[in-house]
Amino acid sequence: MNSLRVLCLDGGGMKGYTSLLILKRIFRIMMSEGSLTEEPKPCDVFDLIVGTSTGGLIAVMLGRLHMTIDECLREYEQTGKVVFDKSFTSSKLSKLIKGVSGSSFYDINNLQARIKEVVSIHMSDTSLDFKEDNPRCKV
Repeated sequence: MNSLRVLCLDGGGMKGYTSLLILKRIFRIMMSEGSLTEEPKPCDVFDLIVGTSTGGLIAVMLGRLHMTIDECLREYEQTGKVVFDKSFTSSKLSKLIKGVSGSSFYDINNLQARIKEVVSIHMSDTSLDFKEDNPRCKV
């Protein structure tokens, strides 16, 4: 029986960047241990990539858009500037209020707009169905 290789990414705003840095380190070790000449794309290594919140955005970038970890890091840096700025959402009082009310710690509209922007940049034809017929890995 074949094993299933799953990458699960947690959310947490800009903390998602840390997930990418850890993944980058794992892939660097994998290259060294496997004597690989170039770093593979996560979509070529994992059968399933999933995530919650911003981890879901990373899952889409790595799994559906077939981005390298470095490409994803660059896009995520831009996402951080747009979505997770240091405005009202960074004060302790606002985080407490948002936490008690069950609200998001960042503007979901900014995140959705950024996701659409990233998809339009990396998909040649955005009118195509987002679901792949024969995906390299599932998202």
